[in-house]
Amino acid sequence: MKIKDIMKHFNHLSVRGDDNKEISTLSSPDDIEEGSIVCIDNYKYVEDALESKAACLVLKEKPKTSTDKTIIIVENVKETFYKLLEIMFENNVIEYGTIRSSAKIEKSSNVSKTAFIGEYVVIGKNSSVGENTVIDSAVIIGNNVVIGDNCHIYANVVIHDSTVIKNNVIIASNSVIGTDGFGYHVVNGTHKKIPQRGNVVIEDHCELGASVMIDRATLGSTIIRKGSKIDNLVHIAHNCDIGANAIIVAQTGIAGSTTLGSHCVLAGQVGVADHVTIGDQVIIAAQSGIMPNAKIESNKILFGSPAQDLNREKLSIIAYKKLPELIELVEEKFAIKIKAKKNI
Repeated sequence: MKIKDIMKHFNHLSVRGDDNKEISTLSSPDDIEEGSIVCIDNYKYVEDALESKAACLVLKEKPKTSTDKTIIIVENVKETFYKLLEIMFENNVIEYGTIRSSAKIEKSSNVSKTAFIGEYVVIGKNSSVGENTVIDSAVIIGNNVVIGDNCHIYANVVIHDSTVIKNNVIIASNSVIGTDGFGYHVVNGTHKKIPQRGNVVIEDHCELGASVMIDRATLGSTIIRKGSKIDNLVHIAHNCDIGANAIIVAQTGIAGSTTLGSHCVLAGQVGVADHVTIGDQVIIAAQSGIMPNAKIESNKILFGSPAQDLNREKLSIIAYKKLPELIELVEEKFAIKIKAKKNI
């Protein structure tokens, strides 16, 4: 691909130098390949890049050192880098409008003529698959499932009965959507299953990583609202309502009937107990724990278990580490022996 071919995908970029150069690949600033294009938004990498074998540099401003390399000047280097990732690396070509012969689709179900259905896919009764949606190999889709347009369901996903997946949704491999919620009541000393009769609704532009588990509601719906992104190995229990544009990072677990506001971030290994209400734009730091029935106001940053205000928890950690010195100071000051010290 020549630089001038790449430039066709962009508007209003300033090019200095030869735009007829061939580009071999897209490189990172710390591993530059010969003939590549490199995006640099940190000036400390520029001098090394100028001396490298890169063919073209994408920068915020013209370099101070003269160079024979082609330079592209942009306002936002990161956005340009993301766009280059799209145009320079081809994805697998999808044969839209194809249903593999080994797929099993019930006659009462409706699959768009522009969808792709892979090998050994099973689709139950009264389900539908929208336009330009890709269902990869060995996906199991239950009865009365609705999958919208422009979705991509990767291999080995299981989607249980009555699940609704709207448009532009991505679900990575081995995820399970709509399994029964974890609900039991005790009868004569034994655990008796509570029937789960609701469903799961995943709204537009959501993305679920690999091995994500989302439970169906007891009644009503477990909802993942528009634009939310869920990392690998996350579990969301029955009757949860996950707000729009949430970010939920790997190994997080959210117990039943929890409501999460919009634009929240739950970092890795966060644990949220049941019947919790969390406001908008809340950030919960990694490995924090939210206790049952908690109500968290909007715009909070929490850390710890049980989770507290981030700055207060940091002070508590610092103070805790200074306890041995504090004990010695108190003993010296008051000429006493603190009994707990014997066990330290």
